[in-house]
Parts: sequence; structure tokens; C-alpha cells
Amino acid sequence: MSPIVRDQRVQTAGRRHQPGALVARAILAETGAQVAAPVTASATDTLATGWWQTVLARLTPQEWRRRLVHMTPGVMAAALPILPHTDPLGWYSQAFLVVVIAAAAAYAITRAKLFERRGQSAGWPISVISYAVITLGLILALPSQPEIGIAVTAIIAFGDGSATLAGKLFRGPKLPWNRHKSWSGLAGFCLCSIPLAALMYWAESQPGVSLGIACACIAPAAIVAAIVESLPVRLNDNIRVGASSGLTILLTHAMFVGY
Repeated sequence: MSPIVRDQRVQTAGRRHQPGALVARAILAETGAQVAAPVTASATDTLATGWWQTVLARLTPQEWRRRLVHMTPGVMAAALPILPHTDPLGWYSQAFLVVVIAAAAAYAITRAKLFERRGQSAGWPISVISYAVITLGLILALPSQPEIGIAVTAIIAFGDGSATLAGKLFRGPKLPWNRHKSWSGLAGFCLCSIPLAALMYWAESQPGVSLGIACACIAPAAIVAAIVESLPVRLNDNIRVGASSGLTILLTHAMFVGY
């Protein structure tokens, strides 16, 4: 047997003990063909890990808890249209809302260390109390139109809450009138608050209004609140957003629906 034939038989026998992929790679290498690098998930995993590390760096655990407690009243307000209640709201419904909102506010204040931003401990009680007073005040003052108070709660909860998330996560160009706020935060405010608040307003409206009318009542209020929230003033965000959106909805509700 010639040496060349003997070498080929040895190589072939060696390949029988290798996995199929390695055999194919060896054959292609002998013929001079290019072997493509295997496709792995390492690049995707690295990208996902880097994104998650960026999120954790820009949003601290306190900020995540702060966003959660900030949006919780909006979730509770969304449950009101599906819960049985009279129109206008009866005293028992109003009492229930007072107890729930007061309990949530008391918890947020007594556990302030979980939610406070570094160096801003003095502002947390004011933020919580103003939030509760504005949302609860509108519902109690207008028991025949609870949709107005619900919509304002949704704008504060999901609009202001999403503006902070979008601004910190996506950043981007700053607003010309406030270099501490970004266009991504302003867009996040409007994109989250308008559809959610409009749906909640529409679901609670008695007598019912069309979804288009609901959007006509809510969209101006959310846009006004988003702009007011972005202004470079020191007044608490919840007060600015609640007051501006509440006054605007009172006006648009009178224009499109009536009292």
C-alpha cells in the first residue's frame, strides 16, 4: 500500500470518531474552502447585558419604586369604571376612595426612604400629599363627573411617571426652554397619558360619550400638562400637572360634553 493511500485511510478513520460538524469542517479545510464562523448568541447576549446595565445605571432601585408608587393611583383609578357604583358617586363610594387614597399616601410617606431621591428628602411628603389632594379633591367635588378626576389621576400617574422613565432611559436632545428636560421625556408624557386617560374617561363617562369626544377632552389637557411639567420652575410637578390638566379638562368637558 502506498504511503499516500495509507495516510488518507488514517485520516478517514480519525474522522469517524469526531462529531459531524468537526468532520465537515475538516473536509472543507482540506479542500481549501472557507468555513464560516458559527452563529452564536454571544453578540445578542452582550447587547442585552449592556442595555440592562445602562438601565440599572440610569434608574436606581429607589427610582423604580418611585415610579411604581407614582403609577399605582392610575391603576386604581382604572378599576373604578368596572366596579359597581352609582352615578353620581354615593357617599359609600366616596368614603371608600378617601380610605384607599389616604392609606396609600400614608404608606408612601411613612416609607419615604424607599422612594426618596438622594438630596431631595424634603420634597417627598409634599409630592405625595399634593397628589392625593388634587385627585381626591376633583372626584369629591364633582361626584356627577368622576371621569374628570379619573382622567387627571391618569395624566399625573402615567404622564408624569412616563416622562421621567423616558427622559432617563432615552435621554436625547434637551428642550430649548429647559436644559434639564428632554424631548424624549415630553414625548413619553404625551404618548402614555393621552390614550390611557382618554380610555378611562370614556369608560367612566355617564351618559356615554364617543371615544373621539373623549380624546378631544383629554388630549389638550395632557399636552398642556406636559408643557407645564417641563417648565423650569420649582413648584412641585404633581401640583403643576394636576392643576393644569384639571383646569383644561374642566374647560374641554364643558365645550364638548357639558355639565
